[in-house]
Amino acid sequence: MSLITDIKVEIPDYNHMSQVMVYVTSESGHVGVGEAWWGIPSADNPGSTSIPIANVIEHLLAPRLIGKSSRTIEKHWFDLWDYGYRYADEGIFLMGLSGIDIALWDLLGKELDTSVCQLLGGPVHEKIPGYASLPALRDAEVVLSEVKRAMDAGFFAVKLHELDPIHVHNIRREFGNDLHIMVDVNGHFNKIEAIEVGKELAKGNVTWYEEPVRPMRDHAAIKEVGDRANVPIAAGENEYTLKNFEQILQSKALTYLQPEITKIGGITAAKRITGLTELYNTALSPHNMRIGPALSASIQWGFNSPMTAWQEVPWVRYEFAAQYKLPPVEDGYVLPPTEPGIGLIK
Repeated sequence: MSLITDIKVEIPDYNHMSQVMVYVTSESGHVGVGEAWWGIPSADNPGSTSIPIANVIEHLLAPRLIGKSSRTIEKHWFDLWDYGYRYADEGIFLMGLSGIDIALWDLLGKELDTSVCQLLGGPVHEKIPGYASLPALRDAEVVLSEVKRAMDAGFFAVKLHELDPIHVHNIRREFGNDLHIMVDVNGHFNKIEAIEVGKELAKGNVTWYEEPVRPMRDHAAIKEVGDRANVPIAAGENEYTLKNFEQILQSKALTYLQPEITKIGGITAAKRITGLTELYNTALSPHNMRIGPALSASIQWGFNSPMTAWQEVPWVRYEFAAQYKLPPVEDGYVLPPTEPGIGLIK
């Protein structure tokens, strides 16, 4: 048995896009690396929004794990979940638990010299279609330039974070109808606006319309937007618990479910959501917009889940975490992980 000897949290800042990195060390000398959700970025005070989440890890979670076995990951998850219930069963407590959990799985993979995907039972896909996820650009020429850069790299799918449907029509005119286009508006619109925008996106034959309406967890409104605009809907990055995911799947609002592994409780929680996607026959597309542990953990999960349809790949001109590289992508497909743990590549 290998005992946990140290847990550290860091908030690195790259280009005003902070991350919450978790490092768990065991007696074996191996270090597992995880990531919690990072908060809403602040250009004026980078990293400040990550501090509450880091504090949960440092002051509530880490002290309860020092000296315990690094191998009993599921026991730790349920013990911490039970301990934290009076704090919250969603939000920043679960985000902190996500970082710890991902780090523990990475540590176990390194100690056993195998990938997390293999620990979960092995891959069920030879490769997964990837889409280049662009940041919000707001400039028509820049959008077209970045789409072309992604296509030149082999991607046959892109995701826009633009609010105006004109960008979809511009892309169709420039690059034709074979390219998959996803559009994420991050809950920007009220229901009436979301329906009108959705109708325009449907004309552009988008693959999905993501989080179309605010509040982003109003399942009835999300379903109404999809039905009235006649467009596939993707959502789920702001759901937290197993019950939350059951409720949104029961609503029949979605074509694609998008859990965020840094919010839901990490890989241990992800395993449980896999079963729900099978039960409700809903495509899985793990949500992620950071290069590093969050992306690597999402890929490990995606390859182990039979319902995975797409893998989000952040597509930016700078790296959100400069010490890590993108995973292997070939002809627009993400390849299965082979490195020990979650497979981080520096």
